[in-house]
Amino acid sequence: MSLLDARPDRAARPASPAGTPPAGSSADARAPRRTRRARGAAVGGLLALVGGAWALAPQAVLVADPVPSVPVADGLLVEGYGPSGTLALHYRYGERMAVTLPLDNASVVPFRVTGVELVEPTYPLLEPVGGPVEPVDLSAFGDGEVVLEFEFTNCRYYHERANNTYEQVRLTGTSLGREVTRTVDLAVPLVVHSQVILDCPERTFVRGDDRRV
Repeated sequence: MSLLDARPDRAARPASPAGTPPAGSSADARAPRRTRRARGAAVGGLLALVGGAWALAPQAVLVADPVPSVPVADGLLVEGYGPSGTLALHYRYGERMAVTLPLDNASVVPFRVTGVELVEPTYPLLEPVGGPVEPVDLSAFGDGEVVLEFEFTNCRYYHERANNTYEQVRLTGTSLGREVTRTVDLAVPLVVHSQVILDCPERTFVRGDDRRV
């Protein structure tokens, strides 16, 4: 009796194709581990991307220069006075006026605006009234607007040849949970010409009472 006759199981087992590892080999065991590593790397990359966006959110926020507008009775757009014109305001002591500011988010991250204020000189002729603005949510590349209310005041500090100019607006809020402050230029500045306040009721005409700027 030959050795082949003594081990019939050897002859019955089919041979594996060339280059193919037999069933139950270590390659089969490594395949799930490679899949888990690939998934872990993908999740890690996603978390790193989200973390980076969160960390850079304050720097990523970009707001386009707003173009302010006012009712016709409160101001006049003077074209040719400056690169994009100038909005000359009609000063009326003690009266109120409203400025509408469109907000255009020019970035890929959302921006929740909770505060808006004009960057003012030491003695502003426009004094903010009406309290804080309602929050405005700007989605990525989204837009919105706020309305700011002011009262004409402080004329005692200005002589007849002075101007009060507003060229920037300061925005505060949050983006992806981070605090954000942005100071942007007004595409069209606001200006109050003090020639129209010669009859300022605040002036005492007593030397030393009225400090001029």
